[in-house]
Amino acid sequence: MKLRVVVDGPRDPRMNMAIDEAILRVGAAPTLRIYMWLPGGLTLGRRQSVEDVNLAEAEKRGYILVRRPTGGAALLHPWEREITYSLVLDSRHPYYSLDVAESAATIAGGVALALEELGIATRVGGYTPLPGVIGGLCYVRPGSSDVVVAGRKVSGSAQRRIGGRLLQHGTLLLRFDPEEWLSIIPVKGAGPGDLASRIAGIEDLAGRSYSFSEVADALVKGFSKALGLEPEPSGLEGREVEEALRLYRKKYSSPRWNLEGDEP
Repeated sequence: MKLRVVVDGPRDPRMNMAIDEAILRVGAAPTLRIYMWLPGGLTLGRRQSVEDVNLAEAEKRGYILVRRPTGGAALLHPWEREITYSLVLDSRHPYYSLDVAESAATIAGGVALALEELGIATRVGGYTPLPGVIGGLCYVRPGSSDVVVAGRKVSGSAQRRIGGRLLQHGTLLLRFDPEEWLSIIPVKGAGPGDLASRIAGIEDLAGRSYSFSEVADALVKGFSKALGLEPEPSGLEGREVEEALRLYRKKYSSPRWNLEGDEP
């Protein structure tokens, strides 16, 4: 079985989510998509309250709000400071038979293997959250698919299943600015230094920069190994583009969805 690989360009946050849901609903599986955000995105989990974030500050800083089709809590996706992956599998792949927590952790092994390709020692799981912290920021919450480097989370993910198919979203931080994150996603009981002790970008840890293509190549190798599939570079199919455009207009550009979480 082949792993279709779509290494995408930077896109509007609403279109990014529309494309991922389109692949989940009508696209080929398995598919790995790797992309960035331009302008930067502020995403909410599918059932999260918009009251968890500071919309005025996000707009002031140029971020576009969009609600993800997957769960979890709020995240920032700053331009050139984060890379996102989405993976769609169906029931033919053995990971689909695992429960959500186990499959999410196993899939996140692809990120860990990618970081090894980049010379960064890491592991999946074992993140120790800050005690007494309350807030809607995804990265302060522990999860089975956390990817941890030297005790600091660099990647997290969320998953959704529909009709015998699963979509897993995951982020990989390149650089982390705790003051900016806290200004948009408030966290009670934690300051910038507290967050910096638990969260980091891989460039912060390695002391060097990575190009998008360098990280994307490593992610393709990592996920290919983790999934046991041979990568096959590709683009989006016509039906995926049509569905993505429909979802962009009807759902991901809709305040009803983005602010309230109601399917239009």
